[in-house]
Amino acid sequence: MSEVPFASASFGEQDAGSGPVTASPSLGPMTGAIHNISVRHLHDISVSVPDDRQFLRSWRHNLQDCLRQHNGRIAQFLLADVSGSDAVADVKRRCTDVLNKYSNPMWNFASSTRDLSLPASTVDAAAAIEQELGVAPATLRDQMRRAIRLYASTATSLATAELRLEEKLKRLETLVGRVNDLMFLEPTVGLEDMIEPTRAYLDSVLGKISIEEEYRALIDAHRRFAVLKPIVALSMFQKQAAPICTICMTKEVGFTVIPCGHTFCEDCCKTQMTSCFICRVQIRDKVRLFFG
Repeated sequence: MSEVPFASASFGEQDAGSGPVTASPSLGPMTGAIHNISVRHLHDISVSVPDDRQFLRSWRHNLQDCLRQHNGRIAQFLLADVSGSDAVADVKRRCTDVLNKYSNPMWNFASSTRDLSLPASTVDAAAAIEQELGVAPATLRDQMRRAIRLYASTATSLATAELRLEEKLKRLETLVGRVNDLMFLEPTVGLEDMIEPTRAYLDSVLGKISIEEEYRALIDAHRRFAVLKPIVALSMFQKQAAPICTICMTKEVGFTVIPCGHTFCEDCCKTQMTSCFICRVQIRDKVRLFFG
C-alpha cells in the first residue's frame, strides 16, 4: 500500500514538466493523464484520414482561378491602353475590376468610362455604306432633308392651288346665277339696249376669273406631290403612336374624309373644301379619328 503515494507523486512530476496540457485540478493524476493521452490519440487518428474538405477547397480555388482568367480574356478588348502590355497579372486584375464595376446595379450612364476602350467613330462604317450605295451618307441625308422640305412646300402649294380654284369656281357659279336672273327680266326695248354692254361686261369678268391658270397650277402641284410622296414615305416607315399627316408632314392625323378614307391632320382637313388632296374624290363628310 505504500506504493500508491509514490505512483501519485510520479504522475504529478511528469505533468509538471510535460507542457501546458495538464489535468484538471479536480481530477486525479491518473484521470488527467489518460484524458490527455486519449485527446492526443484521437487527434492523431483524425489527421491520419484524408480531409476531403481540403480537396474541395483546392478544387474550388482552381475553378475560380480558371473563371477569372477566362473573364479576363473575354473583357481584355474593352480595356483602354492594354495593347502591348506584358503585365498579364495586371491586365487580369483590371479585367476583373471592370467586370465587377459594370455589373454593379448602381452603375448608370452618368458614370465615367475612361477605363474602357469604346471607339465611337463612324468613319469606317460611312465609307463602307458610301461604297455600297454610291453616294455618301451625308449627301444622302442632305438630299432627304431637301426632299422633305420640297414635299412640304409642294403640299402647301397644292392646298393653295385647291383654294384658289375653288374660289374662282364659286365666283363663276355666282356670275352664272346672276346671268340666269337677267334672262327672266321683262323683255322691253330698253332691255335690248343692254345686250351689248352686258355682253362686254360678262366677257371682261369671265376673262378676269379664268380658271385655266389655277387649274394648271393645281395639276402641276399634284404631279410634284405624287412624285415626292413615295420618296418621303420611305423615311417615315417607323411605327408611331399615330400616323403623320401626309400633307404637312408635321402633325398627327386626326380626321378621315369619306368616301375615300384618306387621313389628314385637323388643319389640313379644314382646308379641303370639296375634294380629297390625295385622290381628288369628292368629299361627302369628314370624321374625327381616335387612336387608343
